[in-house]
Amino acid sequence: MPTGNENDTSLEAIDWDEFHPTSPYDVYVPRTPSRKKWSIVLGLLLYLVGQFGVSEFLPPLLIRAGVISSSEALNMASGIYNAATFWVLIVSDIVSVALIVALVLSFYKEKLSSLGLTTKQLPKALLYGVVGFFVTFILTYIATYPIQQHFGVDPTQQALSQSATVPGLLPLVLLSGVIIAPIAEEIVFRGYLYKAFRDRFKPWYATIMSAALFSAIHLEPLAAVPLFVIGVALAYVYEKTDNLMAPIALHMLNNAVAFLAVAVIFMR
Repeated sequence: MPTGNENDTSLEAIDWDEFHPTSPYDVYVPRTPSRKKWSIVLGLLLYLVGQFGVSEFLPPLLIRAGVISSSEALNMASGIYNAATFWVLIVSDIVSVALIVALVLSFYKEKLSSLGLTTKQLPKALLYGVVGFFVTFILTYIATYPIQQHFGVDPTQQALSQSATVPGLLPLVLLSGVIIAPIAEEIVFRGYLYKAFRDRFKPWYATIMSAALFSAIHLEPLAAVPLFVIGVALAYVYEKTDNLMAPIALHMLNNAVAFLAVAVIFMR
């Protein structure tokens, strides 16, 4: 029955969304303010400059210092990396992170917390990292098993793991692959690049694109699928905690178990 009040808007005032709560992954929440449109390309470029720049300029310095005899000495010898190779990897990661941090602090005038480097909800972040590792371990095993059955172990993964069996190299393997690399890659790929994707896309899209980039940048065809799975998991725990310690913890545990498991196989 009409009330005679044409301005009655009570039905329009109902927030129907409250009856259908959405996941954060369904909502686009841009950065305030958003970084420039080319921030993804700039960050990726600086990362590559750090990685390949060190690979080009450090070997001649090592040769002059008498650490290695030639640049070829840094390549895999009999399928095993040597100490100089790991030092190049370590320095490359450190330089790449330094360039990204300088970009964020100096060019964008942001704080380190914008990269997820914070103590906020640290216990929750570490818990997500540990639980995420167990889930990711199962998923990557499922994804990796048929690939290994048909093509074998990825050569790079095999070389790194075999290096762990060489006397004196295990500390460098752990320092490079289990400590430095996870921290560096999480600062670059989740702290910077994932958030750069997140500025413009919904979280699920940002997760998929950052995971695909994370997989492709490793240049390991046989490990592309498990690396993508790991990339998705790393972005997910970061999104849920907004603390970089979550993906760092997951990444460290994953690398430690992967290296040591394959190393044990080759030690038999």
